[in-house]
Amino acid sequence: MNEERDKFLTELMGQCWHDYDMDKPINTYSLEAYICKKCKGFILGNNDFSQEEDFIKLYNWAKTQNTLKKIIDEYEEQNFHDQENGKFYREKFADSVYGIFKQTKDNGS
Repeated sequence: MNEERDKFLTELMGQCWHDYDMDKPINTYSLEAYICKKCKGFILGNNDFSQEEDFIKLYNWAKTQNTLKKIIDEYEEQNFHDQENGKFYREKFADSVYGIFKQTKDNGS
C-alpha cells in the first residue's frame, strides 16, 4: 500500500479518506469495522489500490476520465486480476494515474 498515493486518488475520485480510531473497532460477526469521524460511514478501512476489491473502483473511475485514455489503453484488464502478477499491474497503474494528476496539481493546473 502506498498511503500517500491512495489518499490522493481517493480524494480525487470524490470519496472520503476515512479518519477513524484503530483502537476502537466495532466487532461484527466476522470482522472489525470502524466509524469514520468525517463522513460518519461504517467502514472497514481506507482504499488500498494494490488490492483488487479497491482497485476496481479506481479503474472504473479512470475509464471515465478522458485524460487517462492513453494509460487505460496501455493495460489489458485481465492482467489486474492475474493471481501471480495482478498486484504488480494494479500498483503500476495506480502509480501512473497518481503521477499524471499529482504533476498537474503540483504545476498549479
